[in-house]
Amino acid sequence: MRGKQGKEIKMTTVQILCDNNIGRIDFLGEHGFAALIEHDDKTYLFDTGQGHTLPHNVKSGGFQLDGIEAILLSHGHFDHTGGLPWVLEQTGAKKIIAHPAVFAGHMARLSPDPAVAPLYIGPPQTKEAFEAAGAIFDFREETGAVAPGFHFITGYARQPEQTPGDRQLVLPQGEDHVPDPIAEDANLLLETPSGPVLVLGCAHGGVLNILDHVKATFGITRLHAILGGTHLMFYAPEQIRAAIEAFEAFDVKVVGVSHCTGPQAAMTLARHFGDRFQQAAAGSQFVF
Repeated sequence: MRGKQGKEIKMTTVQILCDNNIGRIDFLGEHGFAALIEHDDKTYLFDTGQGHTLPHNVKSGGFQLDGIEAILLSHGHFDHTGGLPWVLEQTGAKKIIAHPAVFAGHMARLSPDPAVAPLYIGPPQTKEAFEAAGAIFDFREETGAVAPGFHFITGYARQPEQTPGDRQLVLPQGEDHVPDPIAEDANLLLETPSGPVLVLGCAHGGVLNILDHVKATFGITRLHAILGGTHLMFYAPEQIRAAIEAFEAFDVKVVGVSHCTGPQAAMTLARHFGDRFQQAAAGSQFVF
């Protein structure tokens, strides 16, 4: 397959490094997500999990991070950015592609008691601390190319009825807190020899909205695979049915979900897609 610049795209591999579940006996699981992506002879890291299992899984899998081209962040929650300090220790100075709202000050209201203060759930360090450790931030507020056939998807429009609601997530505003839309939510579109592949970090803005954006921006009507966190655990049953219909409309051949999809939504997808369904657990590898 050739990318938009006409360059032939070689084999693409997506290796899941961190997830809630494990797909091989020598890997560890945690609530979080990270994937190592080999595309067009270059390697990229998409998210870093919480940081508890990434060092172990990288070593167990025999992977090397010192030669990666760039780090990409889907959003600013700790379960996607917590491993970044350790990664920078391995890589040294490295470009990090993210939406600027990754440092928005994300919090979660975990108690129904309004007297209990929300808990900070953002990155483990400040932007300045990361930069001192070697981070070279490339902030992007709109969808754009990372490399030939490799696109960073962000800044997409959101229809409310297609957007999952997580009322626990809040942002500080003065002395109060307001709902957090996770405005920086970002995902990846890879052009592969098998066809386009959509890799989701957490899909906080809604997988249906992301699919609408991909179709409108790239004219893509078929996807070979959808991988990663779909956030369907926060969808009502009718919204999950709408997601299944959308996946079918895109003629998706591989549905590989992980992290925030949720066990019940994952079982619904597995029943519908049968052999096309896979659990994108830590240790799983997808080759296109």
